[in-house]
Amino acid sequence: MHQLRWTVLFATVMGCAVSVVWLAMAQSTQPSSPSQPAPSKSETVQGFEDVIRARVSRAPKETWWDESLDSLFVPENTKEAWLKVLRAFNLNPPSRPEGWKFANYGWLRWRGALASRAGGSRRFRLLTMRATAYCPNGCCGSSHGRTATGRRAEYGIVAVDPRVIPLGTALYVDRYGFAIAADTGRKIKGTRIDLCFPTHREALRFGTRSVKVLILR
Repeated sequence: MHQLRWTVLFATVMGCAVSVVWLAMAQSTQPSSPSQPAPSKSETVQGFEDVIRARVSRAPKETWWDESLDSLFVPENTKEAWLKVLRAFNLNPPSRPEGWKFANYGWLRWRGALASRAGGSRRFRLLTMRATAYCPNGCCGSSHGRTATGRRAEYGIVAVDPRVIPLGTALYVDRYGFAIAADTGRKIKGTRIDLCFPTHREALRFGTRSVKVLILR
C-alpha cells in the first residue's frame, strides 16, 4: 500500500513536469509579433515603372507632339477642319479675314509632309516666339515692297531667322493667321518673327509681344 502511494505521487509529479515543458515549447514557437495578412490577389502593387509612368503623365507637355491625326483631319481643306486642328493645339482662330488667306498653302504643305511620312512618326512643332511688326510701305520694311525671296510683302508674309525656320515654311501664328516664312531681317535672329501688316499704323499698334507659332512644315 505504501509502495502504491509513492508510485501515484511519482506519476503525478512527472505529469506536471511534462506539461510545463510542453507549455514552454509552445510559447517559444509563437512569433513575437502578429503575422501580416497575405495580400489579396486583387491588390495592385505599384512598382518603379508605374511610378515613372505616373510622373511622365503629370509632367507638362513639351513643344513636340508624336500623335496620329486621324481624328484631327478631314480630306477637304475647309475652315471647319482647320478650326478643329487649331483647337487641338489650344490656338485661337485668326482675328481678321486676311488671316485665312494662306490657309490653302498651309494645308497643301502640311498634307504633303504627312503623306511623305506615311506609316512613320508625325512630329509637330509649336514655338513661343517674340513677334514684332512691319509694313510694306518702305518706312519699316523693304523700300520696294519685296521680300528676301522676291515675294511681295503683304499680310501673312513674315520674316524669320532661316536657321530656326527655313524660308518657304508654312506657319500658323496664333490670332494673326496663316503665314509664309518668306523674308529675313537684320534684327530677326533666333526665335524672333516679324509680321507684315498692311499699314504702318497697324504695325505700330501691334508693337512687340509673345506669340505661339505652329510649324506646318
